[in-house]
Amino acid sequence: MGTSFRILIGLAMVLSLFAACAPTAQPTPTPKPTAPAPAKAPTAAPTAKPAAPTAKPAAPAPTPKPAADQPRYGGILTGGIGGDPPSFDVHRDEGMFAFALEAVTYNGLVKYDSNAWPAEKVIPELATSWEVSPDGKVYTFRLVKGAKFHDGAPVTAEDVKFSFDRIRDPEAGLVRSPRRGQLASVTSIDAPDDSTVRITLKNPQASFIPIISAFYFAVMPKRVVLEKKGDMTKTIVGSGPFKFKEYATGISWELVKNPDYFVKGRPYLDGIKSYVIKDSFTRFAALRTKQILWWWPFPQMTVSQTKVIEEQLSDKIAVKWGIQPAWHGVLFNVTRPPWSDMRLRQAVSLTFDRKKMLAAGLEGAGVVGMSAQPPGEWTLPEEEMMKAPGYAKPDLEGARKLLGEAGYPDGFKTDSLVRSTPAQVAVGELVRDAVAAVGISMDLNIAETAVYEEQRYRKAFATQAGSSGLGHTDPDVSLGDYYVTGSGLNVGGYSNPYYDELYVKQSRTLDKEERRKIVREMQRILLKDVPIAIAFWPNIPYVWWREVRGFNPPLMGHRYSYQYSEMWLAK
Repeated sequence: MGTSFRILIGLAMVLSLFAACAPTAQPTPTPKPTAPAPAKAPTAAPTAKPAAPTAKPAAPAPTPKPAADQPRYGGILTGGIGGDPPSFDVHRDEGMFAFALEAVTYNGLVKYDSNAWPAEKVIPELATSWEVSPDGKVYTFRLVKGAKFHDGAPVTAEDVKFSFDRIRDPEAGLVRSPRRGQLASVTSIDAPDDSTVRITLKNPQASFIPIISAFYFAVMPKRVVLEKKGDMTKTIVGSGPFKFKEYATGISWELVKNPDYFVKGRPYLDGIKSYVIKDSFTRFAALRTKQILWWWPFPQMTVSQTKVIEEQLSDKIAVKWGIQPAWHGVLFNVTRPPWSDMRLRQAVSLTFDRKKMLAAGLEGAGVVGMSAQPPGEWTLPEEEMMKAPGYAKPDLEGARKLLGEAGYPDGFKTDSLVRSTPAQVAVGELVRDAVAAVGISMDLNIAETAVYEEQRYRKAFATQAGSSGLGHTDPDVSLGDYYVTGSGLNVGGYSNPYYDELYVKQSRTLDKEERRKIVREMQRILLKDVPIAIAFWPNIPYVWWREVRGFNPPLMGHRYSYQYSEMWLAK
């Protein structure tokens, strides 16, 4: 605690010394990313289409490493994160503050290969290989030998079966499961022996392997979970490259190297320590003065701050951009009036000046959005979106007309649940200000992460303003989690039987073009029903001191991007 206290005192001193250097305002970024320095916006943070070449981190040709650049062992990776984890249960959590430490303490059957970006490649992790039956319904995984949990017990096929069953059947697993819908196609899981897992699906599903590559399909020790009576909110016993050491609320959390990690020679680092620094300016000062080496993008660094780094410290600190599949806007509780009336939800969407909201919320570092599918190959064409009401510009008259038809010509009062981070509150304020133009008075109920998540799951809210990320950009996830009846993240209670029918149909369609047609029809339904009014999708900067090596930021999303076992310190 003494060390933590000295760190916090140091951070306070840094803040006072560097207050003049920290940006005190967020200027609107120059719209053209190719503008000359120093006024240019981040080159990989386009404000138009996400597929623009500048949005993709370049994939450099491999070059031989000089002897001085070979991976080294030892050292502690220090980082700064914007909040506390609400829980340690990777199967029930959905917030980035928890994912930051859960992603490195657990393993899954398979994982994304971050070194393959921008290509998407799934590689084995606890599984050494897998086979698919000729009919595409049965997946057989062979487990790696020698993998152990952090308490020394071996990882067995029964642990894998138990973990997947825990996710897809939360009552049996004694845990709420926001991702149970992603395993809806699974009919059975068998463990014929200690090193073999067999998963059977209802129908062929092309996205199955990519979906389970997300780190939150982690394998937990069955014995420990049962001993804890299903409560893993304060316990981490994984098989990952790092083990949990300690956590002090509001101060820091720390992980140490797992000496028994089943991947030979890994990890390189002795440990990871992340300080909870909620104030963005304090965290920025700590990074600039090297009190931390790593900026957890939770919340992400602002465009103004990245400009300071690029103009003053680019030789020492790296900044690279990707696209974050996280909708920013407002989710409606459609199970209770007045938001059960579709016309009111449509009216809210019409009040959004999406370009201005993006400029104000993220200084333009993102993509204007209205479709429920994040930017990429599955989303609706831009030319179609431009014709959608409220996409290109707000329609206040249209919104007032809908309010009158619904019986609220003078507007009404409502509330909105907001996570208590500056970035989430900022989005809530943008939504509140937008709807005020047509007489809707929205009170923001700002809650700490643990309270926020509990209220969401109990549907104890009228609306939820802010943002929420997707575990995958495949339509099976992006159009399933928040919209299919009964899905784990469908906290607004949206239900449309025809939409559900199309969802099942697209998931079973292996022909990509045929599937695309179905996926686009689903998006058109959501544009009409508006269970979530989406304003924009963000770009995200990854920022770290250049002596941190072995990190390859992805093009899309950060849930797959942290291969801590490959990271090492050059100094």
